[in-house]
Amino acid sequence: MRWALVLVTTAALSQVSGLAAQARPSLVVERSDGSSETVTVQLDRGYAAVRFSLLEELGWTVAEAEGAIVLSAVNEIAVSMRVGSPFFRWDGVVLQMADAPYRAGPQAYVPLQFLTDFLPRRLPGLYDYTGERSLLRAGELSLLGDPTLGVIQVTPDLARAVIEAEMSSNNAEAGVAPTTVAGAAVAESEAEVSMPEDNPPETLLNAGPSAYDGTRVVVIDAGHGGADPGALGLGDAREKTVALGVALLLAERLRAEPDLEVVMIRDDDTFVDIWDRGQIATEAKGERPGIFVSVHANSFPARREARGFETYFLSDARTEHERRVSAIENAPLSMNQGNGDEEQLADIDFILRDLKNYDHAHWSESLATLVQEELNDFHPGPNRGVKQGVLAVLTNALMPAVLVELGYLSNAAEARLLAEEDFHSDSARAIGDAVLRFFERYPPGTGSAPEAP
Repeated sequence: MRWALVLVTTAALSQVSGLAAQARPSLVVERSDGSSETVTVQLDRGYAAVRFSLLEELGWTVAEAEGAIVLSAVNEIAVSMRVGSPFFRWDGVVLQMADAPYRAGPQAYVPLQFLTDFLPRRLPGLYDYTGERSLLRAGELSLLGDPTLGVIQVTPDLARAVIEAEMSSNNAEAGVAPTTVAGAAVAESEAEVSMPEDNPPETLLNAGPSAYDGTRVVVIDAGHGGADPGALGLGDAREKTVALGVALLLAERLRAEPDLEVVMIRDDDTFVDIWDRGQIATEAKGERPGIFVSVHANSFPARREARGFETYFLSDARTEHERRVSAIENAPLSMNQGNGDEEQLADIDFILRDLKNYDHAHWSESLATLVQEELNDFHPGPNRGVKQGVLAVLTNALMPAVLVELGYLSNAAEARLLAEEDFHSDSARAIGDAVLRFFERYPPGTGSAPEAP
């Protein structure tokens, strides 16, 4: 099963099956007693979210105070997060959602990803999510432990203590991992909770979300490759060769950074299916923050005077030019028909549009802007700006993701430029600098939207 299909919402499935295309996205929750509930998915912040009270209906204890939210279940699990921050701690382990919890009026909302991704991953025997049906199966939380131990009573005072604990532990090592919401927060809040005797107060010091200081992942995708040459330029110029040359130098540039892990989709002249690229990136990133950079070169034989550089992120194509480039970069879909039936390919535009609700569109746009700024410092061609389109290679990369078009192989002068090693080196340096600038603000310790670069 491909990520692009797993994340399709109910609205997308309705379109594919010929039902009403305008149906509002929803999540069906099926409980172990056979009962089910259809929950409306909110998209008012540009990404899918559901009300926190749904977790209470599933048996979790939920409390919020001053922006801190603490979840608990049968004295076995402690999850702490904060409104406005995508980071949260699950039994002391720092994890990151694509988007942040938020409050709208009296209601607090959690990103849908928490229920459809993290719950099944962290509690596989209790939760199961089926993307094709937008169905979450939920078991009884009592199965997690001995209910006689009692449930951690999460109070507003305890939630406030999470923030205080975070403030007091800013200089603590990130590797300290508590096992329950206990100790210092309970003592400070004077909450009456049944806790194990061997759980010391200091174990909560890192229970709250904090600024990320671990390893970040950069996945570099050299466009096309193998039997897919990409755009063909004047002479022997091939897009796959230009892309690989720049990608290899970019990887070398970023591997010199101690806090970055670099993953390459291909490091030689190999064909990689366009759907697989984003999935490889997502699996390599895991639960760490990361980005996806796909390197390409453009072509427009009907207008050989066209030149310049532009960077794309995943969203609806607005102009004929954006639609044309999207169609060119999506062309490899037809090279391996065994990976999808005709119905899937026919509905690709709808699916891609729907998937953007799960993407990091604002962060992707920010990264694209930084890439354009850095390339503009040396590139002789015009800065064609940040673009957007339904680019298949970006859909499965569940992280900030951009596709860089370094120039036009169909333009005689730019084709010669794209073949030069110095240009490859300068492009790699520029993209690398943009990546490092981007990571100065991502992942967001406060969960705020990116500032204008």
